[in-house]
Amino acid sequence: MSPGGRLHVVILAGGSGTRFWPLSRASRPKQFLSLVGKVSLLRATWDRARKLVPADRIWTVAPSALATMVRRELPALRRDRLVLEPSPRDTAPAIALACSIIARNDPRAIAAIFPSDHVIRDSAAFKRAVAAGLGAARAGDLVCLGITPDRPATGFGYLKVGARVKPGVANRVLEFVEKPDAARARRFVRSGRYLWNAGMFVWRIDRFLDELRRVAPEVHAATSSVAGGSKAAWRRAPKISVDHAVMEKASHVSVVPLDAGWDDLGSWDAAARHRSSGEGSGDSRVLIGSDGAVVFGGTRVIAVLDLPGVVVVDTKDALLVLPRASSEKVKSVLEAVRAAGRADVL
Repeated sequence: MSPGGRLHVVILAGGSGTRFWPLSRASRPKQFLSLVGKVSLLRATWDRARKLVPADRIWTVAPSALATMVRRELPALRRDRLVLEPSPRDTAPAIALACSIIARNDPRAIAAIFPSDHVIRDSAAFKRAVAAGLGAARAGDLVCLGITPDRPATGFGYLKVGARVKPGVANRVLEFVEKPDAARARRFVRSGRYLWNAGMFVWRIDRFLDELRRVAPEVHAATSSVAGGSKAAWRRAPKISVDHAVMEKASHVSVVPLDAGWDDLGSWDAAARHRSSGEGSGDSRVLIGSDGAVVFGGTRVIAVLDLPGVVVVDTKDALLVLPRASSEKVKSVLEAVRAAGRADVL
């Protein structure tokens, strides 16, 4: 098959967003929230995609339960470009289903895969990275967009390259490294040979589907059957991420560094980094002796006194107050709320 072909964008709009409770709920996960800026994370992802391709080449994958919300949030999305998962089964089946459907419409297509919960401040740098990835993808690589680490984070996976990372070009990936401990993360950052795995990809769809058939045949068989109209085959697709199912086993994987003000917005602390303490406070929020404190949501008067570095999240039926350093523990709050019989606020 010719290495040419048009670029299509696949937006991943699934996920429950439990780490952003109580603003994020099962019926309205975080990608539909305006946590940074004036539009939702999903809409911001769409707007970035529109700078790359026309609307008829943007596809959005989401669980069936979120179909109405996606259509409401993305009115310009063509109805036949919304790919519905009968149930959430992680990123490998979601991406494979979208790619199989696109291949039926455009066999020579190239796909760029973007989650809908990322913050990217520099659109021009983002476009340049995608363009560099597009060149490597046409040559047959499965391309990741990787983030240059600015700290020894332990919450991200890392991509190891052969020598020091070269900016602006595709670097061959030697190894996928799971979330390291703090000591290993510090070594990774000092070495200059590692990038964070951002979960964004560019590839020729025929190459990806060939690799999928080779290394994850159950995912390939199930999703290709669903793309052909057999929805019942979906339950045969294993729940697995695209990294574990394909990328860690594939041949010819490369990574293009992305330095574009990226954040995966994975916690309240991450969201707070993008909002100053006084931003949007108006007359309703009083912060005294509370440097680094941030308030989300709510219209009533909220006063924070001598509590530096806290996050306050106010909704009509739930209030969350936590130190920013404890953002990763929100799931334990949800478990306690569920145990208390208050599933109505989840």
